[in-house]
This record gives sequence, C-alpha cells and structure tokens, in this order.
Amino acid sequence: MLSNPGSFDAASLERSSPSLENYLQPNLSHSLRIWWAYYWPTSLISFNIIVVLSVLLRKAWENDTLSTQVVRWANLILPYAVVSAVSMLGIWRILRKRFHSFSIALLPRAPASGNEPLSLSLHRTLRVWWEFIWRVVVYSVIFRIAGSIALSLTIGIFATLGGRTGAFVSFVFQVLIDGAVGLFVFYSGILDEEFADFRVTLVPRVLILSAAPSVEPAAPNGLA
Repeated sequence: MLSNPGSFDAASLERSSPSLENYLQPNLSHSLRIWWAYYWPTSLISFNIIVVLSVLLRKAWENDTLSTQVVRWANLILPYAVVSAVSMLGIWRILRKRFHSFSIALLPRAPASGNEPLSLSLHRTLRVWWEFIWRVVVYSVIFRIAGSIALSLTIGIFATLGGRTGAFVSFVFQVLIDGAVGLFVFYSGILDEEFADFRVTLVPRVLILSAAPSVEPAAPNGLA
C-alpha cells in the first residue's frame, strides 16, 4: 500500500526545489554551452536585420527620401542599436532555456527569502542584460587594442595580398574577439553572480522537470 500522499508530495517537492544542496558550480563547459546558445542566434539575427535595414536606408537615399547625412548617421548607429536590442532578447531566451543537464535559475539573493526560483521579469532580464552588455563593450575595447598591437604585423602581411583578403582577416579577427569576450563575460560576470534581489545560479535540469509533477493533486483514496 502506498504511503500517505500528502507526505510523499511534500518530500518530493522538497527534493525538487533548487537549494544550496542542488547548486552547480559553473565551469568552462557550462559557460561554453550557454555562450554558444546565445552567440550564434544573436549574431545571425543581428546580421540579417542589419543587412535588410542597410538596404532600405540605401533605397531611401537613392529615392531622395532621406538625406546623405541622415543615412550616414543611421548606418553608424544601426549596428549598435540592432545588436543591443537582439542581445536583450538573447539574454531573456538564455535565462529561460533548459540545457541537456542543467538549467539557469534566478534564486533570491537574501538567504531569508528562501530558495524558490524567482520569476523572469523584464526588470531582472534588463539587469542581467545591462551587466552583460557593458562588460562586453569594455572588454572588447581592451581586447581589440591588445590584439591589434599583437597581430598588427600579421594583419598587415595579409592586407598587402589584396583588399578583400585584408578585409576578411580583419573580419575574422573581430569575430574571434567578440566570441572570446562574450564567453569570458558569461563565465566571470554573469554565472554565479548576485544582482539586485537575485543571483544567477545553475541547477540540475532534472530538478526543474520534476517540480511540476510533485505539486499535482494527490490521487483519490480509492486508488491508494
């Protein structure tokens, strides 16, 4: 005969609730999976939007709808605006995503508030996004300066081979820098970090998946 449904459900809920005992220490493998799930969709979507908007701006300029000055400034601002907007959606998606063996959970920062996951509100998404975006900008500048000095000779050699080759090498260099910076920021500045009223932690995925069945109504007494 089955045990008391009420006590069974309570025990199951306690085991499935993310807590310090279920905490996963973020490592490079976790960071790499999170970064890749964020980086490639964000880069692909941003690139397509920028290309389409750039074509529309050029058409508007050719039809004298927009002045040359407006189009020039729009083309300068466009990449930053698009990447920032798409990046925020990418962060929101990552915070909700369930990976193969783990999930990201927003737990209360204060121990007295318990260990139940907090909802992913717009305010919390913006806090994580802002922490991510400003670190990426600052570190990208530092890495680009250091990298350009270290690789200036190599890039100069390729640039002498032709305009397209030099542009391609420069593009690859920028992509590698952006990828490395994003991975570094996720690993050192987002995972396991505390924000306003929450902290970003990793928990086993099985806990999130098993939480829903544990709170279902108990079976009728006739089935006990």
